[in-house]
Amino acid sequence: MANYDAFLAALDGDERILIRQVLDKAALAEKASRFAATKFLTPAEVALVRRFCAHANIRVIFDGGSSDAERCVALFPPAYCEGIEDPYLLEESPVAILRASVRGDTALTHRDYLGALMAAGIRREAVGDIEVHAHEAYLFCLAELVPYLVQNLTQAGRAPLSLTEIAREEVPPREAPDGEELQVTVASLRLDALVAAGYRLSREDAREVIEQGLCTVDHLPVTKADSAVEAGMLVSVRGKGRMKLAEVRGETRKGRLALTLFRYR
Repeated sequence: MANYDAFLAALDGDERILIRQVLDKAALAEKASRFAATKFLTPAEVALVRRFCAHANIRVIFDGGSSDAERCVALFPPAYCEGIEDPYLLEESPVAILRASVRGDTALTHRDYLGALMAAGIRREAVGDIEVHAHEAYLFCLAELVPYLVQNLTQAGRAPLSLTEIAREEVPPREAPDGEELQVTVASLRLDALVAAGYRLSREDAREVIEQGLCTVDHLPVTKADSAVEAGMLVSVRGKGRMKLAEVRGETRKGRLALTLFRYR
């Protein structure tokens, strides 16, 4: 495979380890002519792997069990799958879904389910998102863990659980995120302009928080105030929360750009 020393040199130690794992998985898929996948990655790791694979021209599919999953595995298809669309390849994904039903009236939280998984000896990287809906939850995990979890994860907190493996189409839609929609205008689609408008800062203060390394875009740190932004990007400023550039609506009569932002609570 090609030499990626320049890309790796810009990363910290943990990031370099992750990218080397990605290279190993991609090489395995190529040499063994079979699918290879990572464990579950955090949103920041997904963003890094996505950027690297685009840079290295490596085909990768991210799957967390649902279209809006935050934690995903990176799936590398073999060469014979070239030209086949990703939805068909997801049949080879190692992601399984368990419905955890609570017996009784106890309402459990995300922390309760995660704590029960950790107490059962499950590493965090083996579990993806945990979606809580009233008196049940949907656990996205590696398929190899399903038999163990069904047999052993029988309680969360003080509430007894029953687990059943289900198909993807049985997972209900996620609840709408809690937050507020903002209508703003900016002079240009620069990161400092967006941060200033979304967090009600001066342009100078926005530039300062970016250059200080307090800002991420799609979970990756960005320190250049003039970085371009586009619809769909998720922006976070440490201590001020997250927002999404939901839509670029067009130009106003004064030549500014009208944007719709969503600020998460």
